[in-house]
Amino acid sequence: MQENIAGSVSSPQKPCLVQTPQGFSVSYQNRFLYSKYAPSRAISGAVKSLTILPGTLILALSPALWLGLEELLQKLPEDCFVLGIEADENLHGFAQERLTELKKSGTNLAHDKVALLPFYENDFIVNILSGERPVEGLNIPHISTFRRSIPLEMSAGTQFCKEQYLALASLAQNTVASFWKNRITLTKLGRLYSRNLFKNLANIPCTVDLRELAHKISQPIVVFGAGESIEETARNIPKALLEKCFVIAVDAASPSLKAMEIKIDAIVAVEGQLAIEKAYIGGVAKSSLIIADITSRKAVTRHTQKSITYFASKYTDSIFFKHLTQKEFFPPTVPPLGSVGLTAVYIALLLRESVNVPVFVTGLDFSFSLGRTHAKNAPAHIARLSTANRLNPAENYGAAFRTGAKKILGKNNIPVFTDTALEGYAKGFMDTFKSLPNLYDCGAQGIPLGIQQIASEKVKAYLETIKDSSSSYRGTEGLGNLPSNENLLHFASTGENVTLTVREYLEAEEKALNRIKELLMFGKDVASCSCSLEDELESLIAPREYLFLHFPDGYKCQTNDLSFLKRVRGQIDFFLKDIKNSIAQDSGI
Repeated sequence: MQENIAGSVSSPQKPCLVQTPQGFSVSYQNRFLYSKYAPSRAISGAVKSLTILPGTLILALSPALWLGLEELLQKLPEDCFVLGIEADENLHGFAQERLTELKKSGTNLAHDKVALLPFYENDFIVNILSGERPVEGLNIPHISTFRRSIPLEMSAGTQFCKEQYLALASLAQNTVASFWKNRITLTKLGRLYSRNLFKNLANIPCTVDLRELAHKISQPIVVFGAGESIEETARNIPKALLEKCFVIAVDAASPSLKAMEIKIDAIVAVEGQLAIEKAYIGGVAKSSLIIADITSRKAVTRHTQKSITYFASKYTDSIFFKHLTQKEFFPPTVPPLGSVGLTAVYIALLLRESVNVPVFVTGLDFSFSLGRTHAKNAPAHIARLSTANRLNPAENYGAAFRTGAKKILGKNNIPVFTDTALEGYAKGFMDTFKSLPNLYDCGAQGIPLGIQQIASEKVKAYLETIKDSSSSYRGTEGLGNLPSNENLLHFASTGENVTLTVREYLEAEEKALNRIKELLMFGKDVASCSCSLEDELESLIAPREYLFLHFPDGYKCQTNDLSFLKRVRGQIDFFLKDIKNSIAQDSGI
């Protein structure tokens, strides 16, 4: 028997079954995917040792014969699902045929608990799990069903594409984790974001369209975060040289730059809460373009005498937000990057004329030194100074020793402190920007950002080569000739047509909310003759997730649940007030 087995491994082009003393194995590319003697022993042992909690998505990597599947399904607690993933096209076809046979065989296989991801959909696993990409015949439960994802190697086929399997497993795990992380954020801030959105819509007719500003900056761009490294950058690069650049600051960094007498061309604002108002004390934004998230606090836009432009962070995948993005008046969307620093860099790359225009970032440290958390004169620093006394010193030592904080070796071998959230932002920066050309980190300390580091002295030398705004010049290695700068702060507003469109949208929402309110208060007495009360409520509430996306269970519309409807009723008056105020402002009342 062993000789027959050995003789059958002669470089098959496709996987083939091989008889062994204890069942079938698979031979493919000169190797066995299971043991030559007891094919199911290893996978059965792996399944037996696996700890599976309720709400687990199990990724069956390279399932081949699906050995161990029955034991796995028998062990599954509630709300679990097995998703097979095969990265080799030949093995995928083989696994699909075997799964079809198992489902037809009349065994105890639970048809609704297992599926194989189509081979050409592997690259879209994030979109599929999040529900953005439906696939015919693939009925995976909604992502809210799962609390975690765990990989399980079902055969040795994983060795053919090991890195791809690891990447797919990581993407699935991150997708599930991100869903719940976003749910926590939306539960805390979702209603605030939505209310700010409706308040800011009234401003749109008086603002510059960000699309008109895109690819217009031809001078070097410097992005300032609020980290300590901006102090070293400002010491080494005279403000006269920085005036040759287009300076973008996150809002928390603007008081520090004002204290250093550095002119700020644009301030990026994403914060929706009252606390950010401290960053605008002293008129720091008076002469700056404010580039604001549509969900940010509306009041901050009053601090400038220059222009305002909006972008929209995709804070939700809801129907109402998707409908808004299709409106002509709605600002362009950007990915939900989580950090104002990352968003500022994203905006800078959008504004630069071409990839030849250098973008320098500093103050995006995602870390801090002992006793400090931000640059001098940042709101956090001023707050410490204003409350300091003998028992509460200005130095914030507690930040370095709080739960989750840790000491690491950062850029230029400078030890710094960080925490899980800050490390997550740094990783997000690397994942988003690491491969982009002419993006430089000139901050002297902090977590490495995965882009080219450049000393501030070298940036100074580069800026000194720029004679005036009309001259062509060459910069550091890799940069081409850069054209002259244009004034971006005096574009015409988006016009009367947009005013009309915004008002029409707001009035339609007001009418819909009043109708929902009426139906919830009077029920069948005011129900339409053309459809049932339940159907009309569903049609009105489901596409207006802003009414409930901040509920703990706000990822689903439950119009058949009385408790859900009562909670929705409690939100309507808040949004009606905001919408009516926006309509009044738009009308000039």
